[in-house]
This record gives sequence, C-alpha cells and structure tokens, in this order.
Amino acid sequence: MTVHGKKFAIGDHAQSMHDVLLVASFAIWAMLLGFAPVMTYRLLVS
Repeated sequence: MTVHGKKFAIGDHAQSMHDVLLVASFAIWAMLLGFAPVMTYRLLVS
C-alpha cells in the first residue's frame, strides 16, 4: 500500500528500500543455492 502526500513522503522511500532489500535477498539466496552444488561438485571431482 502506497500513500501519497507530504505527510507520508518518508513512506515512499521506505517502501522502495523494502523492495530493493527484498529483491537483493532473493538474489543472494539464488546465488547461494546455485553456487553450493557447483562447489560441492568441484571439491568431489578434484
């Protein structure tokens, strides 16, 4: 929910920061879940 107006101007900034952090956390989890099997395979093969 986004409320527009001078009184709630900080709410828009907080919402956009929340969106950025949410996307970043998904990106970090995706990277870790993709990276762990690759490193396990490399350690087992070498």
